Amino acid sequence: MDEPIKQKIRSYFNGGLSPQEEADLFKWISENEANQSYFFQVKNSLNPEKVEHPLLQSSFAELKRRIAIKNQFRTGSTGKIIKLQYSLGRIAVMLLLALITGFAAAYFLTGKSSEKSKVVWFETSVARGEKSQLLLPDGSKVWLNAESTLSYPGNFMDNNRTIRLKGEAYFEVAKQYGSTFTVSTNDYDVLVHGTSFNIMAYSDFNRTETTLIEGQIEIRKGNQSIPVEPGQTLIFNEGQFSMEKVNAEKSAKWKDDIFDFDRITFQELVVRLERWYDVDIDIRNPDLNQSVYSGVFKNEETIDEVLSTLELTSPIRYSRDGFRKFVIE
Repeated sequence: MDEPIKQKIRSYFNGGLSPQEEADLFKWISENEANQSYFFQVKNSLNPEKVEHPLLQSSFAELKRRIAIKNQFRTGSTGKIIKLQYSLGRIAVMLLLALITGFAAAYFLTGKSSEKSKVVWFETSVARGEKSQLLLPDGSKVWLNAESTLSYPGNFMDNNRTIRLKGEAYFEVAKQYGSTFTVSTNDYDVLVHGTSFNIMAYSDFNRTETTLIEGQIEIRKGNQSIPVEPGQTLIFNEGQFSMEKVNAEKSAKWKDDIFDFDRITFQELVVRLERWYDVDIDIRNPDLNQSVYSGVFKNEETIDEVLSTLELTSPIRYSRDGFRKFVIE
């Protein structure tokens, strides 16, 4: 790699880059895996004790870049289960890219820290209407869906890499021989063996789902241990496990702004729309809640355009009750 790149990486950890230079560096890192590996190689070669104190803020500052995504889709509807496919237009959801290096954690957990036994946890939260992509200290990639939170400990790079998740996330886990990778949810733990998978663990849904796309994972709850194969979704609902054979890639399309949902209730659909568009929707007729929906759409239309399409395919009527408030009857 070029010496200027190495110097730029070193300057980043010393807090010496301007916001534009940081953005250019992150763009370079995201181009390919070779650049990512080199970034971590330079990071690991640095001596934390020789880094200026501003690093404690700058190295864990989330480097953010918003990308507008435009696509087109087709429309259609069928049967009792209403099929929704929207042509999505002008306004794109902004994808939030965050780089988390883990360097400050190393600083705290070396001789500079007088409390070596105390583990610091670092947390990233995503607001409604946004998504976030994270690069973890081991090179693993995580996409966080709207209204989700991910946290990991300062000793993440020790033998056991542990993640805590509330909400929904898609993982592409980097293999580390001799080191396990575990994702903990409120309902169970997911043990990972270098793979890609999607977890949906929103507290306001009535279930937790883990879908394996490729590789190997194992679900553990108490003394129970359940292996999951590619193309399977493990569902935990009301204290019981069930397994379904699925089109696994559909579960993670949300990270590409494609929302592909199958046989969900109208109540859940509304909650998802509230998250995707950062709005509040009041369902005035509770009889609508248990209607079942399946469909595909892309998150490029306004919420008004989506609700207008729902009016055409469902026995509902919507109205606006404020800037970000809607009523469905």
